[in-house]
Amino acid sequence: MPSRGINALLISMLVLVAAAMPATAAELYRVELLLFERLDGEPEQLPERHQPVALPQTGVPLWMSDGWEKVSETTPDGTRKQNAPLEQSGKQKERIPKILALPPEDLRLNNIARALDNASDYRVLAFTGWQNPFPDGYRTVPLMVDLVVDEESGKRIQGSLQIERRRYLHVEASLYDTRLPEPALDVAPIPRLPIASGLILPLPSFLSPDTPAHRETATWLRQNRRMRSEEVHYLDAPTFGLVVYFQPITIASSGDEEQGSD
Repeated sequence: MPSRGINALLISMLVLVAAAMPATAAELYRVELLLFERLDGEPEQLPERHQPVALPQTGVPLWMSDGWEKVSETTPDGTRKQNAPLEQSGKQKERIPKILALPPEDLRLNNIARALDNASDYRVLAFTGWQNPFPDGYRTVPLMVDLVVDEESGKRIQGSLQIERRRYLHVEASLYDTRLPEPALDVAPIPRLPIASGLILPLPSFLSPDTPAHRETATWLRQNRRMRSEEVHYLDAPTFGLVVYFQPITIASSGDEEQGSD
């Protein structure tokens, strides 16, 4: 399996922006997530290489190439009706975050994004930051990812992210680099055919190549990482990676926002 070590370029960029700070009880945070591709990354030999990617059935769109939107059924206070397990605390309700993207130039990871774009062996795929309350015991619904990376090869980054607040913030990443297998025959796609009743008959599965069951997983990133705020966190996979940063925000008595620390 290829090494997952952070190379010298990423180490130098992370050192420039990382800073450990003392704890605080702030609940409002700025979240920054940066997804990038390793252009020279090699696929892994995975035991589930030919298995379909199981995307969550409910969630909110974070990075979606096809405009997917599917929000789970919620109660009036914005929580899901279905509870999710939580370590050491029994159960907690999943909540739907309000993802209102901030301008990239205002984000702390902007320097890393520029450095990656200027490097010959990396490419930024998605970069998003927003502010959201994360009170103790909070867990987001899955933040859905289905991002086209390369149309020709059918390469996509698919999966989900979840943010949880216990003593520390936690990020659970389940992301997969999936691709279409090389076709055995060069056959033009066959359209679905209408029938007399006006319904559309689904094609047999072997004639619908771009489905989860016919995609291959080249590499994956599956981690549940504890995150200190105001530190840059790096989650690594052989063909792509994720950079995460949390900034606590406090509200001053004048009503202006101030940068906090955790």
